[in-house]
Amino acid sequence: MSGSAKAASTLHTALTALANGEPLPQELGIDPQALAGLSPADFADALVDAIRPLDGTQDAEATRDSVARALSEMLDQNGDITSLTPQQVDQVTASTLGYDVALRIELDVGKAIIAKAPTKGEGLERLQEMKDYVREVVAAEYASERASVGTVGQAAVERISRNAIQQAFEVFEEDGEL
Repeated sequence: MSGSAKAASTLHTALTALANGEPLPQELGIDPQALAGLSPADFADALVDAIRPLDGTQDAEATRDSVARALSEMLDQNGDITSLTPQQVDQVTASTLGYDVALRIELDVGKAIIAKAPTKGEGLERLQEMKDYVREVVAAEYASERASVGTVGQAAVERISRNAIQQAFEVFEEDGEL
């Protein structure tokens, strides 16, 4: 999950910089001139490409999809991702992390969950329940970390990810769905 944590941390840093009117971090490699005039959706796509470039792995694709989903949700709420409040930046970061952890669980055990179910439809429902549960756990732990420490760094993101996965497996193993 270190790649996920790094992506979430980089996204948080980038969105915070944009909200504060600061330049994007240089490590993203985004030319500010290239962003001028882009639609909000194209701007979000440029961020996704910079935060997690394509490399052909499932991990990269899961993270790219997670960042894109979280940014898309925020664009639906606020058409300008360059001026988010700190709470909105946290929302996007936690959402990215929640989607990413849920997608990785789906990649790792999704087939087994579906196979153990009486019907494929029930298996898909169980898998969705598990993914929803994971996103809720991640959001709650992220909020708790923010409230207790004040910041959520990469190490905390990794810990939150591990905890969410562990809790999901414990809950769903007890229910016999894993």
